[in-house]
Amino acid sequence: MDQTNKLFFDACAHGDLPLVRRTLKEGADVNVVNGEKRTGLMRASKRGHLEVVQTLLENGADATLRDVFGKDALMSAAKKGHIEIVNLLLDHGADVSIKDYRGRNALMRAAFLGQTDVVERLIEVGADVNAQDELGRTALMEAALAFTSDVIKLLVEASADVNAQDHNGCTALMRASYSGFEDLIVYLLENDADITIEDKEGNLAIHYVRQHSFEALKHHFK
Repeated sequence: MDQTNKLFFDACAHGDLPLVRRTLKEGADVNVVNGEKRTGLMRASKRGHLEVVQTLLENGADATLRDVFGKDALMSAAKKGHIEIVNLLLDHGADVSIKDYRGRNALMRAAFLGQTDVVERLIEVGADVNAQDELGRTALMEAALAFTSDVIKLLVEASADVNAQDHNGCTALMRASYSGFEDLIVYLLENDADITIEDKEGNLAIHYVRQHSFEALKHHFK
């Protein structure tokens, strides 16, 4: 990477719009990549530099490029909850269906961190709410572990499978039980979560309830 491209690349990360514009005029490659194949667009998207992202896209930045880990700009923006950037990337061809090297997509990343607006938008444009990563985890399972209630509701209303199991046989209800989230347990049960499902070791959701939560939760599993 020559000096002009390096200045450009760093300016994208720092949100230095005047320097981004200057280096582009001086011939910087808008899609130049570093050693991990990350682009200026990926860095600006992750850090929430909206005006920089707009400028890059207007100058031909490719929203479909992926780094060596299979991550794109959309995944970074979604994880951080940068909804305006998410919308821009979607308008410029970003694909909600792609997964990184661990099988995680933008929806899973946004769901785990409770990025409600982003989750809603990704669902609107057709993100698969039942996609699973390399461990079999879904966006709902991720949201259940973190108890991001608004996201959980969006996913369930979008027909997320409340009884999906990961590769260990664990369900969203089991995750909620382990975390002691009584309100979430009630919500999942009201939306057809199955208390009779066993994981690969023969455990039910009730077996995931930790001792400090047992008295508060045991009546939900009768």
